[in-house]
Amino acid sequence: MNPLDKNKVLAIVLIAIICLIAFEGYQLVSLRTEHDKLAAKNAILASKPTEAAYIIFKDGGLVKAKNGLTGEIDFSGIDASTVIQWALDSLTPNRTWVEKVAVVGSFTLSSKIRVSGYTFLDLSQANLTLANNVNDDMIEASGWYFTIAGGTLNGNGANQTKGSVILVKGEAQRFFIGYGMRIFNAAEHGIHLQGEQDKYVGVGVLVDIIIEGCGGSGVLSAAWSADHIFSRLNCGGNGGSGICLSSSGANLIVDSLFWNNFKGVDIYHSMQNVVTGNRIDFNKYGVCIAYGSSENLVIGNELHNNTEQIRVEVDAGNGNIIRENRGYVAENYGTAIFSGDGETTTFPIPHGLSGTPKSWSVEAASADAMGNRYVVANATHLIVTYAFPPPQGNDNVVLVWRAET
Repeated sequence: MNPLDKNKVLAIVLIAIICLIAFEGYQLVSLRTEHDKLAAKNAILASKPTEAAYIIFKDGGLVKAKNGLTGEIDFSGIDASTVIQWALDSLTPNRTWVEKVAVVGSFTLSSKIRVSGYTFLDLSQANLTLANNVNDDMIEASGWYFTIAGGTLNGNGANQTKGSVILVKGEAQRFFIGYGMRIFNAAEHGIHLQGEQDKYVGVGVLVDIIIEGCGGSGVLSAAWSADHIFSRLNCGGNGGSGICLSSSGANLIVDSLFWNNFKGVDIYHSMQNVVTGNRIDFNKYGVCIAYGSSENLVIGNELHNNTEQIRVEVDAGNGNIIRENRGYVAENYGTAIFSGDGETTTFPIPHGLSGTPKSWSVEAASADAMGNRYVVANATHLIVTYAFPPPQGNDNVVLVWRAET
């Protein structure tokens, strides 16, 4: 072969090698892109699974767990708690995606159900009642990324000595509870969020839940529990509070109804919570702020027919802001005009607040209103007392005032 032909062959081989490398690179990039798309799609599907890994239903005298993938009955028995727990425990171990167990029908639970992380417990077609003398919580949940959705949950509190319907315990993070759920008759609380040191309960969303007739509070967010959203709750007829924040901070309570409880919203030893846009009716105390609770914001709520609309205990902390709540006047201002007679030294100004103000100011707005004076406040009035009586005149004592509870 002459040298020219040999060079042509080498050039062709070299071009072929370059093309092969480029094609393989293109394939690698394409495969990587498809993998990323598939992973993202699976992550979305796993976060909100549409198909149940197990479906729990009743067939005659048996409770059965049907495999959602194969359609086979993988487990059955006469005790609903045992079958539901078997299904929950049979989900993929150490998973980092969400798997669903759906419960369909009416069941009596003989023992507590435990829900772990990355689990979607679908109770939207379930009616669950705690059996007599279980004396424990109905559902206990912990872990990350779990959801408990829907259902009618009867705690059967008259036949228990203790127990809440749902207990969320530490460590639990980024979870959802509600979505058309009804809870009633718990011996203790409807929903109890309870962390412990270094095992926090946080970043939860509780939404669209009716909670009635519980011995304790509708919702209790206790120590080491924080950063939750409570929205569209309807809590009534509970022996404690509609919702109680006890050593629980940075929560948002919004768009909810609290009625006929001992306290509608109870903030105890808790900081930096926001309570807004709620209706709070027919409780003994509409909102109660107590024991070192600081920097809480209660604004824009409707309060009606509570024995006491808002109660701020003397041991409450500093920096709580209470504003623009219909049914409770927390701030007021105006101009008071009196006619001096040369003898009167005391001039009471009705402040119109819902309680005794904590701060106030009174400034003279006329020459005859000048002079040494001091001001005290009670539940109904700011009382201005002069060292010497203002002179006689017609509308000559003019005072501009402001007061806040």
